[in-house]
Amino acid sequence: MSTALRIGFLGAGHIATYHSKSLRHATRDIEGELGVDVVRAGVHDVDRSRAEAFAAASGHTVMDSEIAVIDSCDAVYVCTWTSEHLRLAALAAERGRAVFCEKPLAPDLDSARLLTDVLETSAVIHQVGLVLRHSPAYLWARDLVRDTRAGRVMTVVFRDDQFIPIQGHYGSTWRADRDRAGSGTLIEHSIHDVDMLHAVIGPIGSVSARQAHFHGIAGIEDVVTAAISFDGAAPSATGSLTSIWHDNLARPSLRRVEIFCEKRYIAIEGDWFGPVTWTDSDGSSGSLQGDELVAATAALVPGHANPDGAFVRSVLAGTPAYPSARVALRAHEVVDAMYRSAAVGGDAVAVGASSFTIRRATVDEVRPLRLDVLRRGMANQTVAFDGDDDPGTIHLAAFDHRGRCVATSTWLARAAAHRPDATAWQLRGMATDRTLQGTGLGGRLLRAGLDAAREAGVRMVWANARDAALDFYGAHGFTVVGDGFIETVTQLPHHVVVIDL
Repeated sequence: MSTALRIGFLGAGHIATYHSKSLRHATRDIEGELGVDVVRAGVHDVDRSRAEAFAAASGHTVMDSEIAVIDSCDAVYVCTWTSEHLRLAALAAERGRAVFCEKPLAPDLDSARLLTDVLETSAVIHQVGLVLRHSPAYLWARDLVRDTRAGRVMTVVFRDDQFIPIQGHYGSTWRADRDRAGSGTLIEHSIHDVDMLHAVIGPIGSVSARQAHFHGIAGIEDVVTAAISFDGAAPSATGSLTSIWHDNLARPSLRRVEIFCEKRYIAIEGDWFGPVTWTDSDGSSGSLQGDELVAATAALVPGHANPDGAFVRSVLAGTPAYPSARVALRAHEVVDAMYRSAAVGGDAVAVGASSFTIRRATVDEVRPLRLDVLRRGMANQTVAFDGDDDPGTIHLAAFDHRGRCVATSTWLARAAAHRPDATAWQLRGMATDRTLQGTGLGGRLLRAGLDAAREAGVRMVWANARDAALDFYGAHGFTVVGDGFIETVTQLPHHVVVIDL
């Protein structure tokens, strides 16, 4: 571990100041605990006077170019207007610098995908400014939702409002410029909200949205209302998101979230310290806020309670930071779907896992993913399964926009030992790209295979499922049959799971 970490800033506005102050709080603990000096390196801004004011307050050194800042540091914060994120992050990654990229990644989905590819291909440590991933309030709400006593999520109501940030203490010089910002309140502010819906409830399957432009700024919407249908672990749940940029400067930026589960009601007020309140069907209730909430969620925080402290610790340790560009990209996919829906008057638009193409594949197309997911770290690297080449075997897979196989499954006509007379298929080789696990893609692929089985007149599907995946199969209607066993190739605990069609 190095004894010093030099940090630079590209951009010196409101959000850069926020992160600089957050870093100051975080580095006190890091320097004392790890014996590492966190050094303020260069800062550059197109407005030199703004960079000078930032440097005077933070201890950075004003530099004349972006390259000079990158060369002066080990890790760089990209806090410019949104359209510059891709270019600057790519410059930093090319020179091997760790990157903290402010949200959103980019002004449009294609650029966000490209930025994600750049950061992942370069293998530099990187983190995105979706800071609510570290919020005690949302972490506690997520824990309440996942508690089996809550029952299934039924619906969520998410409202987010703030005064339009071209005025007041934000004083943004670029958020009224579509070329720099991409769009308005949804992408620039409520991408946080979309990310929290993913984190707390689960992946979003489809959206229907409408937008308004009260301020009359071309391409910058100030109201978006979206109806949401969830996928994955909450396939029957619905929700709504309303995002507003108004002119009431007397009102602070506020979010309110209400989550209705079958047996629990949860409300979040306050982005970080709550309160979070809940009421259960048995009449019990609770509320947490402030220090009590922070203490209750200490074990739930990813890495470090302070997002900037988490980034610094990851850079020093050489470990992946969180949330990554891949996590942020999922929110971008939802935002893009909402904009596409609003553009056609609110028609439903598929998103996330639903944006992948599912089709029959060749065995050669699916074997590389089997190797990466099912045999990773194992001595036995066999990915050729008995029955792969049988005439009736179906390899069903999902492909992304580049034609890359990102989820796979194999379906064979094979009777189950416990019901040898039933017309049955065996499911084998179920695997989802590690970066897409938890998005609902595996569930969509599974449902497509079950539909194919029904069309073929199959009465039952069974699989030898890893114990780690039993919850996944259970959520899709499978039940466990018989005792567990150790599978010979993987040496992992398995159970037989079945579903009647």
